[in-house]
Amino acid sequence: MSSAETDKTSFNWRRTIAWAGALALHGFLFLMLLAPVQPPTAKERAKENVVTVEFIEPPPPPPPPPPPPPEPPKKPPPKIVEKIKPPPTPPPPAPPPVVTQEATPMSTPAPPPAPPAPPAAPVDIAPSENISYRKMRPPKYPPQAVREHHTGKVILKVLIATDGSPKEITVEKSSGYRELDQAAIAAAKTWMFNPGSKGGQPYEGYALIPVDFTLAD
Repeated sequence: MSSAETDKTSFNWRRTIAWAGALALHGFLFLMLLAPVQPPTAKERAKENVVTVEFIEPPPPPPPPPPPPPEPPKKPPPKIVEKIKPPPTPPPPAPPPVVTQEATPMSTPAPPPAPPAPPAAPVDIAPSENISYRKMRPPKYPPQAVREHHTGKVILKVLIATDGSPKEITVEKSSGYRELDQAAIAAAKTWMFNPGSKGGQPYEGYALIPVDFTLAD
């Protein structure tokens, strides 16, 4: 028999031990999988059940309220002083009667005649408007102002001649609308005025004449 055949027929211990170790390792792992999970030990349970308690100090009590302010000192009641009324003074004695001697008409001279009264000084009169002429010839309301509802007050400055006629007419204060100012001037040209007088003599003078333009409702 050759040496090669002898090796095949001889028992191999190393291989047998290797296979046995592998089988034992797999069996141990299989048993570990089948075994239930081990519950925690008593020491671990004791650690988990430990409850920590912390004592919190209570807040300090609030400070006491301040004491009430002291009451102000009471003022003593005012003293009532009774005034003593002086005795009434006696009335003054009556004056003695005055004895007069009645004068007769023959004993007193007649008063001198009163001098004649001086003539009255002439009164100065300023020129003014004659209202009757305005009533007879009132200013015409311009149609444009009526359509546009224009209203206002015009103050005219009129130079009045000695015969009462308007010598010069200007607008002292405008109404704000040209058509109303022109209508007031046109009406004043047809009016007569009262001339002024100084010392009884007529004179030319200015007068301010207001003219109102209003629309009836």
